[in-house]
Amino acid sequence: MIKFKIIFIYKSSIILLLIIILNILYKTDNEFSISKIIKQKNYENNDFIIIQYNCYTCGLFSIYKVNLGCIKKFLIDGYVPIIDVTNYPNILNKFGKTKENNWELFFEQPFGYRLEDVVKNAKHIKYTNNILQCGKFPDQRTLPLKSAEQFFWHHFANRYMPVKSKIIDLANHIMYRLFKTTKNILGVLIRGTDYVLTKPSGHPIQPNVTDVINDVKEMDNKYKYDYIFFTTEDEIIRKKFSKIFQNKVKQIRSNIEINYDYSIKRFIAYNNKIKDYIEYNKLYLLNIIIMSRCLDIVTVRCNGAVGIFILTNGFRNIKMYNLGLYP
Repeated sequence: MIKFKIIFIYKSSIILLLIIILNILYKTDNEFSISKIIKQKNYENNDFIIIQYNCYTCGLFSIYKVNLGCIKKFLIDGYVPIIDVTNYPNILNKFGKTKENNWELFFEQPFGYRLEDVVKNAKHIKYTNNILQCGKFPDQRTLPLKSAEQFFWHHFANRYMPVKSKIIDLANHIMYRLFKTTKNILGVLIRGTDYVLTKPSGHPIQPNVTDVINDVKEMDNKYKYDYIFFTTEDEIIRKKFSKIFQNKVKQIRSNIEINYDYSIKRFIAYNNKIKDYIEYNKLYLLNIIIMSRCLDIVTVRCNGAVGIFILTNGFRNIKMYNLGLYP
């Protein structure tokens, strides 16, 4: 018993030391401290800042990563940050007219405050829609995240912007339905549609789908996966991938038109056809959560992949395509 206690204390000390070292190594701008923040709910004494990332064409995880950076920055500055997606058009608020803060359907707010309660009860409130005021945040162009960086953002997100427990429970249910108890799963994420054809300047160059398929074949031959969890927003890519890997492929949605125009105007027009933005983004989030739990991963560089690397506890093998940026 004494020997067991000594081993336990030794291992706990090593883990604690590792956490301290990683936090020292990963400092993006200031020494991270939130000593100014009063953590208990106090609407009179706390200074609140309401973050409104006004970007109509940005996806869920583009907003997610920016909000993480903003939360970190404003915590350092002594504010209680609150995410707001009401009052302006965005992926969770199609026309900018909803009175509900749909962000809170997916993620918790820091310290458990709700936007509605803060606006109603707080004495000191500031607003910002300028992401240039935010600190550094995880970037798709530098994926995969370095170990210390991934460790920091993973624990930071879990503490200050965790996924809602109802979403996590649903992800658990879907994983059991798809995979039962096996852990031998390869996750594959591929981007297509507007991203590939318009080649947005400064964004990561996407690989040829045939190259991705060949890499997946090679990994599957080596590791003999029970299943391949596959996600893409492009129906043509989905059908091509499914035809090759057949019953081994597991998916939870398919949501893009085959006859896609690929112009920005038609892209926005397509978005306007989505009847239920909440359901659309819930399925997207569920895909990213499940992808983050796969044993190995093959992924392109994109904001969805940023979410995967923040949410994951780690992968055995990572295949990431670093092909530079579109000019």
